[in-house]
Amino acid sequence: MKRWLGLVAMGWVAAAGAQDSPEAAADALWRALSHGPGSGADRAALERLFLPTAQVYGLGRDANSPLRQRSAAEFVTAQAEPEAKPFAEREIHREVRRYGRFAEIFATVESRSGDAAGPADYTGINSLHLVEQDGRWRIVALYYALERPEQPLPADWRQRSR
Repeated sequence: MKRWLGLVAMGWVAAAGAQDSPEAAADALWRALSHGPGSGADRAALERLFLPTAQVYGLGRDANSPLRQRSAAEFVTAQAEPEAKPFAEREIHREVRRYGRFAEIFATVESRSGDAAGPADYTGINSLHLVEQDGRWRIVALYYALERPEQPLPADWRQRSR
């Protein structure tokens, strides 16, 4: 009986980490990136989310900032570094397109350090490209662009869709 209960508990733990939809994978990404003061992102959760060959691309707030490209491993390592301030990612808008085992999620995300109730430090768009393998959705590529003061995001990208 104890062995069976242990196997059931292990199944629940495995299911809790499973990303059975593109939306669940996106939710897991924002949770994994968010952390309290003195810690970093959840490395193990991020490693489960990204394919080993995944790439991360990003543009900063400056209109002339170059496109930054990193492997998922480099991105995860950087995000897992402890930081003095807490950090929270909160999705405020989401559009999902799916075809079979391929999905794209276009999301507007607010990033905060410090006061979670205060204004966002950054707002930006994120485009996640995902593939379903063996019953779980994993990130193939992540592209983000931070909102620039001279080019605000369209109002409909700020409307709560969740």
